[in-house]
Formats: sequence, structure tokens, C-alpha cells
Amino acid sequence: MLEGADLRRLGEELFRRRSSDQGAAPDILAAMERLVRYQRPQERSAEVLRSLRAHMPQDVRGYVVSIDEASASGFRFDAQVGYNDALLGLVPANGPWRSPGPRLVPNLVAELFTSNDPNVRTDLGNLGMREATSALVVPVAGRFEEYGTLVLQRHGGPPFNEEDLKLAGRWANVLGETQSLAYELRLAKLSLVQFTRAFVQGFEAQEFSQLGHAERVTAYALALGRALELNRPQLADLYFAAMLHDIGKLGNGLDQAIEDLDHPQRGANMVSGSELLLPAAEGIRHHHEAWDGSGFPDGLRKESIPLIARVIAVADTFDLLSSERGKALPMREVEKALETASGTTLDPALVALFNNILRQGKSTQELSHLKDSDLPF
Repeated sequence: MLEGADLRRLGEELFRRRSSDQGAAPDILAAMERLVRYQRPQERSAEVLRSLRAHMPQDVRGYVVSIDEASASGFRFDAQVGYNDALLGLVPANGPWRSPGPRLVPNLVAELFTSNDPNVRTDLGNLGMREATSALVVPVAGRFEEYGTLVLQRHGGPPFNEEDLKLAGRWANVLGETQSLAYELRLAKLSLVQFTRAFVQGFEAQEFSQLGHAERVTAYALALGRALELNRPQLADLYFAAMLHDIGKLGNGLDQAIEDLDHPQRGANMVSGSELLLPAAEGIRHHHEAWDGSGFPDGLRKESIPLIARVIAVADTFDLLSSERGKALPMREVEKALETASGTTLDPALVALFNNILRQGKSTQELSHLKDSDLPF
């Protein structure tokens, strides 16, 4: 989940590290911004392979083999270029990745074919690997652990040389560092998730009727976000905005009888100092805006209200109508009340979509339960 400030932070850190390397080529530095934009490790591996292939003459193909303790062989094919995605479905047993080097591979056939069983040899042969005339391997490692091995194979033309090995090694270093930084960022976000949950639970404990409100609103908002096909970074921002939408009431209490028109702006200001939470600030600030412009704090209307805030408004209203915190109406009456709010305080398209979710058979209790598997991290 890498986007916005995350990308800038990763890019700046990578540039700082790699620019201190006297041999770092400008094209590698320029590729970092592309690399960190990919969400999955496999996508970053594939981007490095494509870049290497583009910078080497003749027919160069390759793959990244990553360490996988769940695999029978302890490895898996993570990404490929120049072969076929059928390679990714094979279980790599023996091959040049067993001794990752960095090194040139003088006898690829022996390492790739002789040491494997007949079925694996047949599969690799069908992918054209017997025609490879030269190979090199370089390790892919981060700051704390080894990720796997990058293998390049040339089909015809001159064999790989030490300069090729050095270039591949620099790209592998960039890949390893990026994987490590992305992993660290994910751990930081998971820590923030745990802290946010604990903080909100303590905050809501001030007013017994509020217990569980933020988590229920978050579960409803994420269900609606998934129905809208929001991507993972957008869902992550929605998670934090929904969990912290009432944080501005801190100090003023959570009593529903006390109208606090300043809490959205106050809450947005409280999270704006955190780069990880900054994208959630607009959802917190505008979750009390109304579709018809009658809301607060800015009197926004219709699509000028950020989508993240419109989603939270629907989720918050539903919780007020359906839970013990509010009116605890029967579900049929909840749906009618949502329809009444549709087009006045709430986005009519989102109300229709949310009512469709409600009609899919899950109980309110099921829908309100926020499981770890629901978290977009």
C-alpha cells in the first residue's frame, strides 16, 4: 500500500542511499520512483527484470526466485520476463539460485537440468530454458533478511561478463532495499492500526453508550468502500478516517446531547501532523457535511464533499439508526430512514449501494464485526 507521502518517503530514502554509491547509474536512480509505486513484491521484481532486459543487448530473459518457507522446495518463482507465466506455477527445486553468488554461471544446463527430476526438466525445457547459452545470478537482500535471487539467462550472443554482473547486482540491491522499506512501512501502519484501536477504545470508554461505535462505523465504511471498488491505499485511508472520525470530541466528551460543531475541524487538525494519517484528515473534517449543503463545517454539497467523507456519513448514520447508541430501529425502518436521508443529508448513490449490501443476507452484527482479514494492510 504505497502512495502519496509513502512514495515520497521511500523515494527520498532510496535516492539518499543509492546516490552515495559512486557507481549508481542515473537510470537506476530514475527507476526508483517507478519501482516503489508497485503494491506487491512480485510487481517490483518484474519491473526490475524488465528494466535489466531493456538495458542489455541480445536476447536476455530472467526470473526472480524468492525464499518461501511454505513451499516444498523452500523457494518459489516470483516474477519472470521473456519466458511465460507458466513458470510462476512451477515449484523450483534445484538451480543456480541455490548458490546465489553474485556469480557468472559457467554451466547452466548442469545446474538447472541435471539436478532436477524428469518432470521439472520437462517443464523447464518446454519454457525454452535449454536454449539459454549464458547465465548470471545475484542475491536480492534487504537490510535485515535475504529475499531471494535474481537470475538472468541469455539466449544467443556473447556470454555475460563482469560488467553485466555488476549492473545486475546494482539493480538487485535497489530491489532488496525497496522490498525492505516497503515491509517496514507496512509494519509501521500495522502498529498504527493497533494503537488507533486501543486509543479509540479508551476514548469511547468515557461514554458507555459509545463503546464500539468507531469500529462499527469503520466496518460499515469498509464494506461500502469495497463495494465501490476502492483500491487498498484508499481503503487504508478510509479505515483511519472512520476509526478517528470523532477524535475531535476528545476533551469535550461524547455525550450525544451536547452538540459540538467544531469537532470535525478539530479532529482533522489533530491528525494532520502525521504523514500516515494526513490523507484521512479530509474524511474526518467533512463527515458531517450534507448532500444538500446544510452540513458543517464548510457547507459543502454533493460531489464537492470528498468521497471518503460521504462514505463515513452513510456508515455513521446507519450506526446511529441501528445500534443501542442511537435509535436501535428494526432493519426495515432503518432502510426507510436511510432512504429519507438520501438526497438530503446523504449521497443517494451511496445509500442505494449500502442498502444493497444490507439486502445480501448478512446480519447487522456480522456486518459490524471488523475482522483482521477486513483490514486493507
